[in-house]
Amino acid sequence: MKTPMRRMISTACLLLTIPSCGRNDVDAPPPIVLGDSTCQECGMIISDERFATSTIIENERGYQPLLFDDFNCQIKFERKFKDLKIVNRWSHEYVESTWIKSEVGWFVYSTQIRSPMASGLVMFETKSQAEAFAQPLDAVVLNQESAWQIIE
Repeated sequence: MKTPMRRMISTACLLLTIPSCGRNDVDAPPPIVLGDSTCQECGMIISDERFATSTIIENERGYQPLLFDDFNCQIKFERKFKDLKIVNRWSHEYVESTWIKSEVGWFVYSTQIRSPMASGLVMFETKSQAEAFAQPLDAVVLNQESAWQIIE
């Protein structure tokens, strides 16, 4: 009697997970497994989430998150594949390491910032946070569009 009940519960649990298979939410940041997730551009393992970014693209399989270990890699990848249908970008806030939509964040650029692939960029949720971080470094505070122009 226990075996059929276990089978029913197992089957019910499996059926509950099926609707989420293969779907990615365009309005939610993707998961990163530090020390396991790899950068789409350079293939390095993502080990410092303060610099981790993501570009969400739409393709024949739906929404697909692409992970990067640094802004440098994200920008280079997007420039290399100009036909991508980009629907969202996410970046980690430098201090709290929480995901924020890149378009609303504020970037700090300095050659003194040691990022995984030498972009020198970090992101903050507010302009005042970015300015406070930038001041002692004599760094530049930028919006997303300006930050993308800095990377060659």
